[in-house]
Amino acid sequence: MQGKSLELARRVLRLRYWQLLINEDLKQKLFVVPVHCAIGHEAIAIAVSDSMGPLDQLVLSHRNLAYNLARADGLDGIRDEFLHRGAGLCHGHLGSMNLVNRARGIVYSSSILGNNIPVACGFALAKQVRGLGGVVIVLTGDGAMEEGPFYEGLVFAKSHNLSLVIVVENNNQSMASTISERRCSISLADLCRSLAIPFATLSGNDVMDYTVEVKRLAERATDASTPVCLEVHLAALNQHAGPTPGWPTDPKTISIDNGLTVEPTTSDPVFVLRRQLGPDLFDELIREVTPGPAQSSRA
Repeated sequence: MQGKSLELARRVLRLRYWQLLINEDLKQKLFVVPVHCAIGHEAIAIAVSDSMGPLDQLVLSHRNLAYNLARADGLDGIRDEFLHRGAGLCHGHLGSMNLVNRARGIVYSSSILGNNIPVACGFALAKQVRGLGGVVIVLTGDGAMEEGPFYEGLVFAKSHNLSLVIVVENNNQSMASTISERRCSISLADLCRSLAIPFATLSGNDVMDYTVEVKRLAERATDASTPVCLEVHLAALNQHAGPTPGWPTDPKTISIDNGLTVEPTTSDPVFVLRRQLGPDLFDELIREVTPGPAQSSRA
């Protein structure tokens, strides 16, 4: 593995390290805003970030931390934002669930479930009307796709030939429930087929494969002036919001002292990288991205 693949691996590991640092801050109750970590979402976040060109726009949900960190040049600006400091990314005014970074293409984040789909359609329509290039990428999930704006947004985007990439993070968890606990099954493939919207699915947390596929879909959305939909099957390895563990008997235990790997399965993008890189190269990259205790080979 070399070149581009190694750089993607570094970025996944750095993103995981930064999220673990935020989780440690949450354990110390340093923040007064509700932070939603996305440990386990790193592969798709890096793939989306890598696919973006200077004219592209990214519209996020309340669980935007991985994407904001993926687009950021460092951790301090986001951490300061959560601390309501003037040095924060948005001068301490937006907190976590509405965090944006317009200089890096993140134009909107929403704390309202499903709200960002019609907003993304608006951004894409504005690009079309004004003759601007680039594509709009919008992040949603298996909970928000139950909301009316999701279906209405698909219909609107298709009807107006909008260059829009809809990324559905399906982690089988929303509103403190699994899909089977709260609703019937929804086939996104069939829904998109009914609207003649190109559809693809990803799983396995291979950041290299993810990057190729996201770029392909973004190019298709732009070249064909069409919305496309990508469903990504992944796992949230942390609790819904706040620290993990979230209570004394929480079965989920995440500690930066245990290294960067949280779960030894393909649900963990870092574990996938370790298998791909081999232990020696993996440990070398860990040392590059972590100046502290997480550089242990236990990662």
